[in-house]
Amino acid sequence: MNQRKHLTLIAAGSAFLASLPLANVFDHYTWAFRALLVVAVMCGVGVLVRSLRAPAWAPTAAMALAGLLSLTWLYPSHAEYLGILPSPGTISHFAQLLRTASEEMSEYATPVGDRDGFLFLATLGVAVVALLVDVFAVVVRRPALAGLPMLAIYSVPVTVDTENTSALPFALGAVGFLWLLVTDNVDRVRRFGRRFTGDGRDVDLWEPSPLAAAGQRLGALSVIAAVVLPLIPFAMPAGLLDSIGAGAGGGGGGGIGNGHNGKSVSMFALLSGQLNRDKAFEMVKVTDLDDPHPFYLRFNVLEDLSAKGFSARPINGGAPVGNGFAKPEWESSVKVGTHQAHIEVTSELAISYLPIYTWPTKIDKVSNNWAFDPRTAVVYSGKDTSAKKSYNVTYLRPDISPDELRNAAPLNPNDPQLKDLATAPPNAVVKAKVDELVKGKTTEYDKVKAIYDSFSPEKGFTYDTSTGADTSGTKIADFLTNKRGYCAQYAAAFGWLLREAKIPARVAFGFARGSQGANKTTTLTNFNLHAWTEVYFPGFGWLPFDATPPTGVIGSMTPEYLPANNAINGDDAPNRRGNQPLPDSSSSADPGAGGTHDNPGDTGNGTNLKKPSFGIQLRDFFLSSIGITSVSVALLLLLLATPALARARTRRRRLSVAPSGPAGLSVSGEGGPEMVVVPDERAIGAARDDAHRAWDELLDTMVDYHILVDEAETPRATVDRLVRKERLRDRAESGARILSTAEEHARYARRPLTGRELRSALSAVESSFAANATGKVRFRARFLPPSVLRRWRTGIGVRAGNAALAFGRGWDSTMRVLSVRRFVVRRGER
Repeated sequence: MNQRKHLTLIAAGSAFLASLPLANVFDHYTWAFRALLVVAVMCGVGVLVRSLRAPAWAPTAAMALAGLLSLTWLYPSHAEYLGILPSPGTISHFAQLLRTASEEMSEYATPVGDRDGFLFLATLGVAVVALLVDVFAVVVRRPALAGLPMLAIYSVPVTVDTENTSALPFALGAVGFLWLLVTDNVDRVRRFGRRFTGDGRDVDLWEPSPLAAAGQRLGALSVIAAVVLPLIPFAMPAGLLDSIGAGAGGGGGGGIGNGHNGKSVSMFALLSGQLNRDKAFEMVKVTDLDDPHPFYLRFNVLEDLSAKGFSARPINGGAPVGNGFAKPEWESSVKVGTHQAHIEVTSELAISYLPIYTWPTKIDKVSNNWAFDPRTAVVYSGKDTSAKKSYNVTYLRPDISPDELRNAAPLNPNDPQLKDLATAPPNAVVKAKVDELVKGKTTEYDKVKAIYDSFSPEKGFTYDTSTGADTSGTKIADFLTNKRGYCAQYAAAFGWLLREAKIPARVAFGFARGSQGANKTTTLTNFNLHAWTEVYFPGFGWLPFDATPPTGVIGSMTPEYLPANNAINGDDAPNRRGNQPLPDSSSSADPGAGGTHDNPGDTGNGTNLKKPSFGIQLRDFFLSSIGITSVSVALLLLLLATPALARARTRRRRLSVAPSGPAGLSVSGEGGPEMVVVPDERAIGAARDDAHRAWDELLDTMVDYHILVDEAETPRATVDRLVRKERLRDRAESGARILSTAEEHARYARRPLTGRELRSALSAVESSFAANATGKVRFRARFLPPSVLRRWRTGIGVRAGNAALAFGRGWDSTMRVLSVRRFVVRRGER
């Protein structure tokens, strides 16, 4: 088999490995088996045609045809010729599958099931990538360019969702790409000639040359560094990784969850995915709220309505929040109350919008990267996300009665700002429903009220999060017939019906009120995420209407202008995850009774709950911002104190000398204290070690005070230099000479000296060094001793060198045994 056929096989294998990250998108592996089948057929046809020595373009054309036939067999339209040959009906069927996949992208959250549209799109994508990889690697002989189509597949999982993305498929894809590069390099070297080492030894074909081995080690270390460094908190600028993929102000909705989703395909799909999660995650905390009847916390609206449902339009108006806020379009007769709240967003909510109460008049503690759009009443940013933001909001809340809305001025059908918000795409089911509901109603309010009442539980509507995220015309019609859905479908259906009645409406997203705990703190989780409808009334602006049955909303709220007749049906049990009645301080239910339920949507901070245990309080403290800051400061101080602690430990260990041994021959210390020769053989070793440790401590002290240490000097020469240059006098000079004498005898004499004055001698010398040094040198000697830092640098360098040598030896041994070249070169060619 020639090398081009080898490259064909390896190109196909690399392309399939590069497609493995798609496993993060699908719930099953059906796509993988089908993609493998198509790639295998294309590869087999490519090898067969290349064995016939056909023209360069023939294998590529044959592989494309084989891929088309494989797709026709896997996804038949039942209009093929002879059951396998594609026909115009087949092409139309493929186009329909692609359109279906495009529509379903906005309906389903990952991981998705085995839907034909998604499966066909994945199989077709892998086949195209395999064909391009073969062209770049085998035909053009530029395998590095094959990384471009591979990268296209890599980008799909991280674009859709990174919350549960596994790193293993990405690693396997990288291995496939490196395998392709190595194979091409081996082929180039083989065709060039034989290889030799620097000393003339012949290097076998599968054995790496010394230069290649060095390159492999450097490449492996570089890949490891590229993967590990971004994971180190202080290795990259703060927020850099989180900012990648953050949506601009007017996209289709930012990622909701752990702050790493960035921009996503549909806010409806995201809301559905969050409400169906198995665990509650804190997203927002609201404290110091002085409004006794607040409405929902709001962050975005969808205003465009097409046959596919509601979607967002770009937001590019308004001014930075620091420049003030526009006034609402309310009549002067409207009663308005001013309220305040403190809002804290966790890292679980990373979107391009700030959760606020409408209508804001002031927002503190946020930068001018955030702007307020008066048309949508949305605070948005194209540079920042809401994650970990803490701010104060001052807002206005109108007090409106039903009679005021009933007497509101009629809508102006020619208003350019409202005209496109009061039209709906044609839909027979919706039109018939609206005509029935608004018949005989003369005011806008009465029409809105009639449509709103049609979604009540008394009309058979129930809450159900298992109905999917579709808000298109077909699914809205199904929803109106089946009367089962979750909040986004209620909001979209209500808004669609209002627009069919020529009433301006849009869909808003945010958080329901949840339950308030102690200290006026309300914790909102992913289970509190909610969607509702906003309706425009002349003179009163956009007002919220929530058509979702109260059984599906934790902390449901009905505004004062809408009498609460959306009562809970006794047969409609609460079926939203974590939905329980708000805590009631007057309740006397036994917490141990079997009738109680866990509420994952409620954080358990109700006023009727018992005080948390000390362990829980301690955990909450360490998870709070104050606790995290305290622990971080303590760890930083401990890190800064580590060199000084290590220096003190070393000094204490060195000066913990044993008392002097029995008296012996006296030796004078030149005017200083007297020392004696050790007569006891058993104490000789200990005395010698004591002298060495004391001398080492003197050398480290010299390093700490920036005094030159000359390893070539004798102890006596070192002391003479210290006395002369460092101006040692009296006790300091006597102590230095005692240390010198003890070290000389320990080095050169048969019997060392001992005495009780080594510690006091060192203290006298260090005091003299400190007195002659500057304040900066004394500070560093005490808190950042250079002797310790130098010892650490030396130790790290030695260990790194030893590790590099061990890694190199292990790498060479591994490559000789398990070289990639053994898999790509025939034994007959070695």
